[in-house]
Amino acid sequence: MKVNRNTQVIVRLAAEKSEHARRRVIEAITEMQRDGTAVNFNTVCAAARVSKTFLYDPKHSDLAQQIRSLRQLTPQSTATKSIRTNKSDSAKDAQIARLKERVRTLEEQVRSLKDENELLYGKLSHSSLAHTLPLQSVG
Repeated sequence: MKVNRNTQVIVRLAAEKSEHARRRVIEAITEMQRDGTAVNFNTVCAAARVSKTFLYDPKHSDLAQQIRSLRQLTPQSTATKSIRTNKSDSAKDAQIARLKERVRTLEEQVRSLKDENELLYGKLSHSSLAHTLPLQSVG
């Protein structure tokens, strides 16, 4: 007994599902570009709710190529980038100031320890001389 399977419906539903996923990817990429969000395979997969396998599939090579090309572009506008650069410069300046202060403190500590060391060496040599000198008889 042969069973007649109607696979046309299954194939059509699979194609529709793939087309819906494709539209979600295109919408996600467009939205990410508009928002200035970084476009890469991970972010697109998460935003479009698709797998990386879907994007790497040869049927969707145009989407993968688009993501690769957008991945090379900077995700932020130059105005936003300059603000972040200024913040970054401010943070660097603050760190430099902290490190200079630390160096100054450590140099003072080294100077103090050297002075103390000299004093101790002086005491040590004085006590060594006292012990090594022959006892003189009082006479």
